[in-house]
Amino acid sequence: MPPNICLDMTNTHAERFLGDLHDSYFGTDPRINQDLARSLNGLNVVIAGAGRGIGRAAAEMFSHGAPKSLGIIALEQDELDETKRLCLEINKSIRVKTGVFDVSDSAACQDFLEQADKDFNGIDVIVMNAGRPPQWLPVAEGDPNVWWNTVEVSLRGAYNFSRYGLPIMQRRKQGRIIFTSSAGAHSNRGISAYILAKLSIVRLAEIIHVENFKDYNIKAFAIHPGSIPTRFYHDFKDKAEGKTEQLRYLKEGVEGEEKSARIAMSFFEKAKWDTPYMAAGMMTALASGQLDSMSGRYVDSALRVEGLVEQKEIIAEHDRYRVRLNAGEARLIPKLDF
Repeated sequence: MPPNICLDMTNTHAERFLGDLHDSYFGTDPRINQDLARSLNGLNVVIAGAGRGIGRAAAEMFSHGAPKSLGIIALEQDELDETKRLCLEINKSIRVKTGVFDVSDSAACQDFLEQADKDFNGIDVIVMNAGRPPQWLPVAEGDPNVWWNTVEVSLRGAYNFSRYGLPIMQRRKQGRIIFTSSAGAHSNRGISAYILAKLSIVRLAEIIHVENFKDYNIKAFAIHPGSIPTRFYHDFKDKAEGKTEQLRYLKEGVEGEEKSARIAMSFFEKAKWDTPYMAAGMMTALASGQLDSMSGRYVDSALRVEGLVEQKEIIAEHDRYRVRLNAGEARLIPKLDF
């Protein structure tokens, strides 16, 4: 990995997209990398937002590593059933637990995690991938309820799975939590709810690391998954084209929805898409432990694992892949103590 594509978040001019990958590769693909697959063997894994897209791809990728169990969560049972079918097709020995609920429901999150712990004797990895499309509008426009729900699904969901997953991991003194953040966390216009939610997740990963790494051997990561045409994109596309029968999040009669869809589609017009397996593969690499030096930091799925491992001392020394206030030579927040 060339040094010039490292992100130093104290640099306000740093690039938001760091890597050049668009799909998984040998280092992040347990379908062909047997060492990576073996490192996932026997894990108890929970994936929120597993009904389609990145979450479904993650469930598939983990299945190639023969985990002991998969706990998969989404809003639609039929989508979860399809994810479960695909995983069992890969490996019939996996025990699969499904949950249909909103990740912002703290009681539902607590119940699912506690039951998964009881059923499988622990949780090793939590992937909090659930999210919802924002309105693509300036702060002075749009629907306040949509704005807050966008923040709530990502951030409250991340908190809920951390709040009720961490005690389980603390008991066993091990575990890894992986949040789907976004390079959009480092944007500064048009999708404020999404920006703030994803940026907060980066900081939450750091907080969890600081609070849990030394005493409990628990790691936390916030990843950029790439540019992937998931429901985020398709809801905007269908809305802009007047196809309202398939919409999950965008609603008729809600302030700003029509304009938001048009602006979003204009933004995505020249997008170069990545596959969901790029992010899913990075999730398996993080779960394997080979990138534990990145705990508490932002991880771009388009970067190669080998480069991050090679540069781990430089990353720690210069406190890279972190959110920091640029105040010249002043250091307002101490570096992580690894």
